[in-house]
Amino acid sequence: MLRKIPFFLALYFFASLAIFAAIDAIPGDPVALRFGKMVDAERVALERERLGLDRTFVERFLLSQKRFVSGDWGKSLSSARATTEDFRAFMPATLELSLCAMAIGVLVGLSVALTGALGTHPWVARLANAIGAIGLVVPIFWIGILLLVVGSLWLGWFPMGGRFDMAAIQPDRVTGFLFLDTLLAGDLTAFGVGVRYIALPALCLSVFPAASVASVTWARLQEPELQAFIVALRSRGFGTARILWKHLLRVSAGPTITVIGTSFGALLGGAFLTETVFSWPGIGRYLVTAILERDVFVAQNLLTFLVLLVVMVAFVSDLVVLRLDPRKGGDA
Repeated sequence: MLRKIPFFLALYFFASLAIFAAIDAIPGDPVALRFGKMVDAERVALERERLGLDRTFVERFLLSQKRFVSGDWGKSLSSARATTEDFRAFMPATLELSLCAMAIGVLVGLSVALTGALGTHPWVARLANAIGAIGLVVPIFWIGILLLVVGSLWLGWFPMGGRFDMAAIQPDRVTGFLFLDTLLAGDLTAFGVGVRYIALPALCLSVFPAASVASVTWARLQEPELQAFIVALRSRGFGTARILWKHLLRVSAGPTITVIGTSFGALLGGAFLTETVFSWPGIGRYLVTAILERDVFVAQNLLTFLVLLVVMVAFVSDLVVLRLDPRKGGDA
């Protein structure tokens, strides 16, 4: 596993370099856009020098990495607020949505794949294939719009968007995670309000991990040796519940964790689209606005953090898989 550390470091380096180059290639001077046309060119030049924007590409990239590692993420050019302050304000909402969606997706994907592998209900196998096809082919924003039309407009069970009812009393911000804050405050009513608001966006975002988990787990369980293993367990008189929870779940744990680690980046990308459709006040909407406004320090640092987060999740998932199956240590 230690041999993979240079690979993950190189992955982070090239991804952060690509992000920096992409942000740098966006047309327009961020300082000039901030000041507008009423400020003379001399003041713009002085501000660019102060921010280090007048240096070469390599110097600016190295300086951005130094500031990122040290936690000096600068200030937003549009709002003049510290980037770290906005990060603490918006990131918990995205993480809460992503974790809820991942939990739903893994539960649904595993349940459908494991049940279908037993062959007792043929329609479950068809459902596993359908979930895989829908989740990997249908764009997530179409799923979100469909959920809004059905859940909000037709049935009226869920709100159209947002994270919490503006007319209700929101609990004090302690962790930034709404569910944790409501539980810490002992406010079950606010917790229920939060569930209603997160239900549709979490369900929308969960389609992709459900499809990924169902597809990978289904393919794994269809291997001839595992099918023979299931037949052997049935011949020994083991019941369905024991086969599912004690044997198949352990066999499928490795592929499930691997697909979670490798698809986490795509999940965050889907979270950005989901936040836009459901007006979810997360880091995705904030980041898109920063890119459109050429707010370079916000865009560079937040995208670099998301890359680092994806790399760390992939690294930890590899560690967990290695722990579950030490035989893979030689490959790691």
